[in-house]
Amino acid sequence: MTLPTVFNGPTRLRLISVLVVSLFLEAPSYAFEIFPRPVGEYIAQLGDSLSSVAEKYYSDSRLGKLLWSQNPWISPARNSPNPLDSELSPGTKVFFYESKLPRGAADETYTPPTGLPDDVRYLVNKVPFEGIPYDKQFFRYRLSSDPTVPWGYIVSGIERNKERFLERDLIYVRFRASKKQVVLVGDRFGIYRDRGPLYHPVNANREIGYLTDVVGEVEITSTGHDLITGIILESYVEIERGDKICFYAPRTRQIVPSKTHKMFTGTIVVSASKEANPSTAINLENDIVFVDRGECDGVRDGTLVNVYRPAEPVSDPYFPRWVSTPDAYLGEGIVLKAFEKNSSLLITRSREEIMPGDIIKSVSD
Repeated sequence: MTLPTVFNGPTRLRLISVLVVSLFLEAPSYAFEIFPRPVGEYIAQLGDSLSSVAEKYYSDSRLGKLLWSQNPWISPARNSPNPLDSELSPGTKVFFYESKLPRGAADETYTPPTGLPDDVRYLVNKVPFEGIPYDKQFFRYRLSSDPTVPWGYIVSGIERNKERFLERDLIYVRFRASKKQVVLVGDRFGIYRDRGPLYHPVNANREIGYLTDVVGEVEITSTGHDLITGIILESYVEIERGDKICFYAPRTRQIVPSKTHKMFTGTIVVSASKEANPSTAINLENDIVFVDRGECDGVRDGTLVNVYRPAEPVSDPYFPRWVSTPDAYLGEGIVLKAFEKNSSLLITRSREEIMPGDIIKSVSD
């Protein structure tokens, strides 16, 4: 559009401003809202409503309106006097985007603890200050130089044609002759698999050992036969015929975050929680990896570390030389279990994908 020549200087500028503002006012506005990743999920049962689900999760039925705004695809009955009390169709998925609060917590004031170093304050929203709550799946991995010596192996189940088993299934186990003599009814054992041999991500000719993955627990119910009967108490994955039995005593104490006065660096050698290609698997928050530093290097349970990607040299644009760049910060982690020469590490924060070959550095006092 061409403005007439009579409008010059300030007059033309004011006219252009009025035209631009009028265009924005006449343009339609599209309202949308982006939610973060859900922190929970609930499958509606018969008789559930948004108010009852809010009561179960938030301990406050008045937050049913919040659930409705976060789940706009849910359509309560139109003729209901109160849509929040209208019954949901069984099977409807309700996602939660706010952390679950205990009853009465909304009326209390929160005072953060004092005396915690600044560089670990991220643990306010990641793990409790008193420690990481015990979870067997955090401590079911072990990296050793030799394969774990089995006590026995699973032969079959009560149903002979069944190849895979889950919790509450009865199985038949054959124990080694030297171990069978000490097995009693009520004893509990781990069901594990060996993943290895594994090789170092930086030096492909260096073997780092065998990764033992406990996939379940079994309790002995009968010993009066050559094949001992047991019941599967827990199964983290599907249990298969041929899976091995080992002595397994899970720890029960919490892991308390701590710093160390000793500076050390290490390398992430393998992913524990990724079954496919553990030596090259991509890891994010809440994944578990192994590092090549252990108790002999000053690492302890609860030691905090930072994760970096090793620096790569770049060419100097003005001089015929290579210049080293700083290590790229990727995230943070906490040591779950420190063994003699390696440790299992829980990734508590990841800004980018973390892979074997990335390095760790201690967070010193």
